[in-house]
Amino acid sequence: MLSGDCWPGLSSYIDFLSPEARAYFANWYRYDKFNGSTETLAGIWNDMNEPSVFNVPQWENTFPPELVHYGNVRHRDIHNMYGFLQTKATHEGLLARDKHLKRPFILTRSYFAGSQRYAAMWTGDNTGDWPYLQVTYSECVLSNLVGHVFCGADVGGFFWDPEPELLQRWYQAGVWLPFYRGHANADTKRREPYLFPDDVQTVVRNALKTRYKHLLVFYTLFYQHVTNGDPVVRPLFYEYPDMIDIDDHILIGTDILATPVMEKGAKTKTVHFPGNEDTFWYRADLCTGNWTVHRGGTNETFNVDIQNSPYFYRAGSIVVVTNKQRTSTEGLLDDHFTIYANADPKGYATGFLYSDDGVSFDYQDKDYFCLLEMKYYTHPVYGFHYEQVKGNMELNFSFKEIVVHEIPESGNIAPISIEVVPGK
Repeated sequence: MLSGDCWPGLSSYIDFLSPEARAYFANWYRYDKFNGSTETLAGIWNDMNEPSVFNVPQWENTFPPELVHYGNVRHRDIHNMYGFLQTKATHEGLLARDKHLKRPFILTRSYFAGSQRYAAMWTGDNTGDWPYLQVTYSECVLSNLVGHVFCGADVGGFFWDPEPELLQRWYQAGVWLPFYRGHANADTKRREPYLFPDDVQTVVRNALKTRYKHLLVFYTLFYQHVTNGDPVVRPLFYEYPDMIDIDDHILIGTDILATPVMEKGAKTKTVHFPGNEDTFWYRADLCTGNWTVHRGGTNETFNVDIQNSPYFYRAGSIVVVTNKQRTSTEGLLDDHFTIYANADPKGYATGFLYSDDGVSFDYQDKDYFCLLEMKYYTHPVYGFHYEQVKGNMELNFSFKEIVVHEIPESGNIAPISIEVVPGK
């Protein structure tokens, strides 16, 4: 064990290379170790675990490189594994605490190969200025490409005081990253959205609505990542190799193109649409209900006031969203969902939807989950079909309507809304 300064003051750093030390640390997560701890307080945050030690610049504010760990291993050889081993111990402690019946949630700042098994991560102590917003997507798509997909950044920046325009644009951009939270240093000015004028609150509220609408999309993509390894969020070149120079657009799976505004004072946004002349993208503004269609392989410039943060659905995709306002994911479980069938030039669209109980490990042990395959078609007749292709759990929510988008002769779209009647 090493002693050094960190946020609490003089702190003790455990040697996580030792199996006994990891077991000791894991045991501290038991409910009886903390008065007032409940099952509701389910998340654990492993911070400063690079490890970070204050006031030792001669060691780059971490452990001395010649420090000897369990097994006679020097720190210089395992530095990057320290946070990984702490997170593993935390995960084991939370599993034991709940008798291996509940999935734990852990957030870690330090990560290594294998950390994705145990925790989400964020990009660390960023700064509330425009350049940090502009690199956020690059940081998280890189993390996704190396296998750690549950990534996000501190919305608004950890240090400094972001101006209202920057804060709003960051909330809009952060919607499309797997981990999404506002966070700041204690020395910054208070920046909870409700402390700002009504116009700022409206922008942030609409961003949060967009996030909640698409939570099933993210959940399905996490399932697909676990089963086939594809990233949750992707650089354009992952699907379109000729677009290697575009770093302010990202793909959420294959079906959503996010192109937020990341420039101070921007009045326009140029969007580079992936694909070729047979690829189309629907402008998806679920807050205003406005829809347009755009051809792949082209560049278009859009007017963007502070309310606008463009995103698009790929033609040929089916995207399932919720249009009700909720304050928690648990509140979504009894909702009726809306299906957006975004037809390709031939009149077809396909998609998948994954669901489970959201709490237990029964999706692993008992195949207790539901994977739906959905198809929309116009030939030989119009129709929508879905069937359960994996899992033995019945679908735990219902569909309210199907909204169909088809490529028109002109650029404007008149969506067709079809009410779903149970049993028909």
